[in-house]
Amino acid sequence: MSDYFIAGFIAFVIIYGLLKRCNCLSSFASGVKEGAATVVNMYVYILGFVFLIAVIENCGIVEDLERLRFSGVFSPILFVQMLLRPFSGSSSFAMMIEVYEKYGPDSFTGLLTTFIHTVTDSTIYITVFYFSAVGIKKYGKVIGIGLVINLIGFILSFLIVYFFL
Repeated sequence: MSDYFIAGFIAFVIIYGLLKRCNCLSSFASGVKEGAATVVNMYVYILGFVFLIAVIENCGIVEDLERLRFSGVFSPILFVQMLLRPFSGSSSFAMMIEVYEKYGPDSFTGLLTTFIHTVTDSTIYITVFYFSAVGIKKYGKVIGIGLVINLIGFILSFLIVYFFL
């Protein structure tokens, strides 16, 4: 069914473009050029995020935090998830899946990782990427406010899961 919808939408766009007497092929090529330029500009940020995640995973911080034993209530992987969440939603999601596999989705840690992932946001990624895309250069205060809101979200997540679930 969705295949027909996609084909119908493409046909609708082409017919609409022809009725408006616009060169559909050159408009499409122009859009592809702009999209390719956007992808190239994003590459540096994406590479930086991948590097950051690889460093955190390979530096041994999770193993060191495991040795400290956070009184059995707070898993070190949640700490790493809280560090990664402002940078990357997909990394936070991967950590959440890892917690599900290790502790189970209905455990305290599984519920807390779900709250951490859904209540907070990828503040740094969103701010840097979208503000840069529209040319805004001064976004330091926005990042600070976003990180404070994320911190409040982390604290509320813990309190809600600990006291209510």
